[in-house]
Amino acid sequence: MRKIINDFIADKHVAIVGVSRTKQKWGSMLADMLNKKGYTVYPVNPKATEIDGLKCYASIKDLPDNVQSVIIATPRDVTDEVVKNDLPASNIKRVWMQKGAGKHSSESPESIAVCKANGVDVVYGFCPMMFYEGGAMHGTHLFFRKLIGNVPPEFKNKG
Repeated sequence: MRKIINDFIADKHVAIVGVSRTKQKWGSMLADMLNKKGYTVYPVNPKATEIDGLKCYASIKDLPDNVQSVIIATPRDVTDEVVKNDLPASNIKRVWMQKGAGKHSSESPESIAVCKANGVDVVYGFCPMMFYEGGAMHGTHLFFRKLIGNVPPEFKNKG
């Protein structure tokens, strides 16, 4: 999983499913943070054509060909719909399912299986901000997960 996360961070073109007009929504906060870090962010929201001056895409199928990484920050049922219906017809090579608390997590066993069946690399179980340097809180969260061993083996003794 470490290589997939490194590939995500290295890819400067990132789509985010779940960006909304509400600034306090997780997808919107993530888009804002990545935009400030110099990433080109491609919001995916079927109910908007533009958010904060960025063109929105109705589906991951509509993204430009150079976009190969997508972070999904939606409820599980929306994640399942996007992965099942749109992923196979897209150019996406990497999917990161936002780790949240309880029902706020994007990951689902079904979506993970669909990604793997389609040869798409998938990250789950982690908040992207832990690795995109999303501030002290997220770095501390990663530190404590490493400390208690709640990370994949390749993360235990590395940055």
